[in-house]
Amino acid sequence: MAGLEEDLTCPVCLGIYSKPVSLSCDPAMELQPNVQLQSIVQKFLDAPTHQEEEECEVQCKEKGEGLGQQDKVILCDFCLQEPQPAMKTCLNCEASLCQAHLSKHSTKSPLKDHVLVEPCDTQVLAERRCPQHSKLLECYCKTDSVCICMLCCVTSCHKHHTITTLEEAFHDAQSDFSETLKTVKNHEAALNQSIANLLKQEEEVKTKESLWRNRLESLFEEMRLQLDNKKEKVLKALSHNKEQQLSQIQMQIQKHEEEKHAASHDVQELEALRDQKDILLFIKVPNSISLPRGNASQFVTKLV
Repeated sequence: MAGLEEDLTCPVCLGIYSKPVSLSCDPAMELQPNVQLQSIVQKFLDAPTHQEEEECEVQCKEKGEGLGQQDKVILCDFCLQEPQPAMKTCLNCEASLCQAHLSKHSTKSPLKDHVLVEPCDTQVLAERRCPQHSKLLECYCKTDSVCICMLCCVTSCHKHHTITTLEEAFHDAQSDFSETLKTVKNHEAALNQSIANLLKQEEEVKTKESLWRNRLESLFEEMRLQLDNKKEKVLKALSHNKEQQLSQIQMQIQKHEEEKHAASHDVQELEALRDQKDILLFIKVPNSISLPRGNASQFVTKLV
């Protein structure tokens, strides 16, 4: 309407067109009333202003909040300017009605047999219709424990099943409600106890695992210390054995070095004796040479 107001405003007097006419190209002709434009002007003047629309939206929002912020407010589908909260929803008409429109709805003979329920939205209305036949769910199949429509009773797989009305099914459910609630509560209590037992077992498992972990860590630490001590002893014995063997080898090397030195000295004397012409001196020298055991007498005998 705000945009339409600008189009319907006279650029000269800045007022809304009162009796708009159409101008002709021939100035001799009379001015002809523009009926179509006049009708648009009248509808514009009769329509609520933008400010009134905003005030209406604020009022509706305040009323909705007054009924409870957590509950979704269902508004009447027949209120035009200021929708009122719905009192009932007609399943046959698929419309929600306030108190005023509900009274009119109930007084009309063809509408008296319509099914009225608590106010609900389109999603709930869709759930109250048969997904196969798009008819109201008015019956209950005891065989399959499902709500069905009238066509399901005579044309579908529910044809030979045990069928009852929703009212009878509701009363049957109400009669068994206390026992069912008691059973469900007992089941809930049993589940709570089972969960508590499982939580207790969980803590016991964690405690035992921690205890065994500490024991095993202590045991392995003790084993590690024993192995380290054993390792130290074995390595120490191995090192001692090595030192003993090396010491013996060094002693033998030193002995052989000394014998080698003596042998070298004897070689020098024997080489010097090679040209000796004096028999007495030649015989005396070998007696002073340290030959291997058993070889000295043989050497002297050969010389003689």
